[in-house]
Amino acid sequence: MTSPPPTISTHPALFLHGLTLEGGWRVTGRATTVKGQPAAGHQSVGYFVERADGHPGFLKAIDLSGIIQARNVMRALQEVTEQFNFEVSLLEHCSDMRLSRVVHAIDHGEHRIPGALIPVPYIVFDRADGDVRDHLEATTVDDVWLLRCIHHVAVGLHQLHTARFAHNDVKPANVLVFEALGSKIGDLGTAVDASGTSPHGGKAFAGSWDCAPPEVPYLAEQADAWQHGRRCDLYMLGGLITFLFTHQHFNTFLKRELPEELLPLFWGGDFTGPFEEALPHLLAAFDRAAREVEVALRPRLHPSVAGEVMRSIRELCHPDPARRGHPRNLSGFNPLGLERYISLYDRLVMKAGLARKRGSRP
Repeated sequence: MTSPPPTISTHPALFLHGLTLEGGWRVTGRATTVKGQPAAGHQSVGYFVERADGHPGFLKAIDLSGIIQARNVMRALQEVTEQFNFEVSLLEHCSDMRLSRVVHAIDHGEHRIPGALIPVPYIVFDRADGDVRDHLEATTVDDVWLLRCIHHVAVGLHQLHTARFAHNDVKPANVLVFEALGSKIGDLGTAVDASGTSPHGGKAFAGSWDCAPPEVPYLAEQADAWQHGRRCDLYMLGGLITFLFTHQHFNTFLKRELPEELLPLFWGGDFTGPFEEALPHLLAAFDRAAREVEVALRPRLHPSVAGEVMRSIRELCHPDPARRGHPRNLSGFNPLGLERYISLYDRLVMKAGLARKRGSRP
């Protein structure tokens, strides 16, 4: 038996095109198939909007229609409300702190369509020109641009961590590109915070599991959600760097080096144990995967740059969470600090730029 088609009364978030919202935003079109904007997930719908003064934006409309089908409607409503309020509060906090490498929300509210049973909460963001996937497809992208993108993302993560938040979903779709301003981190909907107020704090991982560090799918116990979130951010930064130069996430290389019986899907049964027992196998596969990554990325980079990029990937994507990060940080007061990587990629941008001016490879 097929479900009835959505209507304005039951699914108002799907029918905002052409409307003007209470905040004065005119909805100019759906953006569900357009890359380069804050992600619209299974509980949200993306739209392009424009203010009366011509300022463009991207609208994330929260779709509450699924709640009425939930087994426990009140609990589902509470969860969505907590997530929305937390994201709005976090975005306002980032704006107040002037985090330059994090996408800002410029408005939020809720809109009621006549005849609809439920309202449509929404958040409006600055509209990006695309995400890094768009730019990887362009022939004009060079290594200086990619290295600068990594520097910007590292700065954005450092800004979030300094504000006591971990992003929890660093991936190509969430690295947004602004032509005049460079790259910024978008979509804070799965973030966790040091104070434990995030609705995702009790989850093993709220981001995209395809980009998650090994301790997540192997179900390693985490004593501190905040520190776990920071370690996840470091791993996903390394995965992003790998993707920018090879068009594949580090996890893709790692999984190819693991025998089927050691994959997370099969691990943890009657004859296998916890993450700590899987770690030696992961370390061996990690070494093989890292060598494959190096073979793939070296043709894209000048020799003076490639070695340092590869070293950062090895440090950031280390399977052992306790050994993840810059070696000089691990015995210090801030083992998960990103400052050294910010300095590294700032220097690599200049080094690659000089190599290009001199006409040397690549």
